[in-house]
Formats: sequence, C-alpha cells, structure tokens
Amino acid sequence: MNFKGKIALITGGASGIGKETAIQFAKNGAMVAIFDINQKTLEATHAALKQITEDCIGVLGDVRQRENVEACVDQVVKRFGGVDILVNSAGILKDALIPKMTDADFDDVIATNLKGVFLFMQACTKVWTKAPLEKIKAAKSAGKPVPSPAEFPDKRIVNISSMAAEGNKGQIAYSASKAGVLGLTKTSAKELIEFNIKTHAVMPTLIDTPIIGDLLTKENGKWKSYYEGRIPLGIGKPKYVADAILWLCSDESYFVNGTVLQVNGGKVGEL
Repeated sequence: MNFKGKIALITGGASGIGKETAIQFAKNGAMVAIFDINQKTLEATHAALKQITEDCIGVLGDVRQRENVEACVDQVVKRFGGVDILVNSAGILKDALIPKMTDADFDDVIATNLKGVFLFMQACTKVWTKAPLEKIKAAKSAGKPVPSPAEFPDKRIVNISSMAAEGNKGQIAYSASKAGVLGLTKTSAKELIEFNIKTHAVMPTLIDTPIIGDLLTKENGKWKSYYEGRIPLGIGKPKYVADAILWLCSDESYFVNGTVLQVNGGKVGEL
C-alpha cells in the first residue's frame, strides 16, 4: 500500500498498536505524527520513526484535554499542511469487578478511551469540513446541485475498539468505553460521508502490548495459557492490527465506510 503524500496522525502512537501503526505508515511512505502522554516512550518512538523518514513528529499531550488535542492538530497542520488519516489508538486499562470499580478509575477509562477519541475526531473534522461546508453553502445559495462526496479530499478515521466491547468479566469500564467507540464510529460514518470522510473501527482480540502489563507472565503464565486456549491463532502481535488499519486507510478500501473489522485470531464473538 502506498501512502506517499498522505499525513497520518496516530494517538497513543508511542507504544503498542499505535507505535506499530506509525511505523508501518512511515514504511509505506506517509508523513507521520504521533501523540502520546508518555514523554520517554514518545521520544524513543520518534527516534525510531526518524530512522525511516524525516517527515515525522512527536507531540506530547493528554487525549483527555481538549486544549492538548486541538494544539496537536494545529501543530500537524502547520508542519505538514494538513491531516489525511486519524488513528485513535490511545487507551488505558483499569480493571476491576463491578463491586470494586471506583468512580475515579471508571471516569479515567471513559475519559481516555472514549472522550479522547471524540475530541480528536472533532478537532480533525472541524479542519476537514471547513472548505466542503463553504462549497456546499455556495452551491445552495446559487441554486446549484450540492457537490458529491467524491469531489472532496478523501479522509479516513480508524478507531481502536476491542473484542472486549462484547463484554468481558472484570472489564466493566474498559468494555463500556470500547463499546462506546463503536457508537462513535457508526455515527461518524453516517454524519461525515457527505464530506468524503470515512470512519471505521477495528476490534482486536488480546494483543501482546504494554497496555496489558504483566498479564502474560504473572502467576507462572496462567493467563497466557488461558488466552492461548481461547484464541485459535494465539495471542496477537501489534502488526496484525496495524495491517488491518492500513488497509482501511488505503486506496484499496476507497468504497468502504463504517466498517467494524474484527482482528480476532480466529475466534468469533467475545474475547
């Protein structure tokens, strides 16, 4: 897939799925901006990206803070001239059974995994819809047909949900946030297609990334064995998800909108 001339912005781009997605975009010719809250990993990933392309930047910030989000989009537009692709990969886990879930942890997960996605979608679409809205308004004022979506620049949004959106024991906040991402995605796909903005979501199964911490090593590998037994193709690698994201952002998927793509390791249904 060729992304030469395209500008990709990836939140949570310093580690895990976000990092691998940023690397694959860079390898396929895109200009890449990564946004992350962890300065150390951000700097390390930015350095790795610079080994692939000089057309990359790292932006430090918090997806929960509107001013951080809007400043990031402004910075990317100033550096590269725009944004073509938004990948919302930033996310956190704070698991607990329902009786033990605290308000603070629940709110933090929703703010990061759900509101953060919305804030970046909103910031980018404000930029993307400005010119199309002016053209649509001018056409209506002149009594001319409204421009078709195909006349506007092709933009893509890919949101990272999870198979846990179907429900997973001990993940009431995480599952709720990832189910909410699907609602954001479907609504965005319906609202924004008139501007040639296509919105998708991917739903990965368990992927070996830093977000799961020591899950795969604790208790002498008990949980690793458990999940390997539940997922026919085993625990996933970040590149499996990145490959799906790149396809959804490619010319090959031009005629697709509102897709929820399971990267499920062969297991259909819940995690």
